[in-house]
Amino acid sequence: MRSQTAVRRARHWRARIAPWLALLPAIIAGAACAAEAGPFPQRPVRWIVPFVPGGSIDLVGRVVSQKLSELWAQQVVLDNRGGAGGRLGVQAAALAAPDGYTQLLTLSTTLTVDRSLFHNLPYDPDKSFAPVSIIASTSQLLVSNPALPVRNVRELIALCKARPGQVNYGSSGAGGSLHLAMELFKSMTGIDIVHVPYKGGPPAAADLIAGQIAMLFFNTPAAMPYVKSGRVRALGVSTARRSALLPDVPTIAEGGVKGFDTDVWFGVAVPAGAPPEVIARTQRDLATVLAMPEVRARLRELGAEAVGTTPAEFAQRVKKESAMWAKVIQTANISLDH
Repeated sequence: MRSQTAVRRARHWRARIAPWLALLPAIIAGAACAAEAGPFPQRPVRWIVPFVPGGSIDLVGRVVSQKLSELWAQQVVLDNRGGAGGRLGVQAAALAAPDGYTQLLTLSTTLTVDRSLFHNLPYDPDKSFAPVSIIASTSQLLVSNPALPVRNVRELIALCKARPGQVNYGSSGAGGSLHLAMELFKSMTGIDIVHVPYKGGPPAAADLIAGQIAMLFFNTPAAMPYVKSGRVRALGVSTARRSALLPDVPTIAEGGVKGFDTDVWFGVAVPAGAPPEVIARTQRDLATVLAMPEVRARLRELGAEAVGTTPAEFAQRVKKESAMWAKVIQTANISLDH
């Protein structure tokens, strides 16, 4: 049996350490909070991509996120949430905790076009997110069936004006970026052409090659194989500058449509309320990644150009393009609300 002295000693030490044992959970929690309050990021960051894997935005995201992961020494995980034209994934990002550890990588259309196409979005493109940076963009290409008797934008406009309502064009779907690019082209040239919507770019391209439709706006990287094989004719590039992929193809503005300038861009945003220091750190480090020669070269291989903006520049571009597309959508009487 233990002696009375040993028992008293045990009770004495238990009494002395009991207060510290009671404080242990708080000490552990405090240490965890202190670690979390350290420089961002302290754990993996999730990028919600509101489209299925394999598309341009997914490929661009993987190039940039890999280098960002190396810079942060924390993994940046792409979380593809396809569905409803991107709206499901954008909603998921809007509902995420505003701590910066869930971010949104999305196309320009979800923040600029959808607000005019859908009047009951489950999020507010302006109030639900804080812009961080536009990371890359890609041009679009106006292409025609080689049998169409035109070789440039001026000749195309002249043909359409000579045959009002008789020339048709395809798109990857009503309200999509390719449809709206053509509607912008129509509004700036005053031509009357007929829209034939398809369920995606490939079936539209197939009918263009077969001669079922006369012309089509196509994302430049996707159009490249058709142009190089001679199955379609490249008439003009949508952006203010020529594409590095097709330096001999003039811009649509050079073809006589002064001021025509549109592209598809990819931007990173965070849920509204995220800490300013997290936004600043993410923007600064994205700029570092986008300045890397190997990143810029890889993006060019994918048909995209590295951009990099400040949050203010991002917000201004969203405001400007939202107003432009709202006017185009109203003029063309497009609505996708059901």
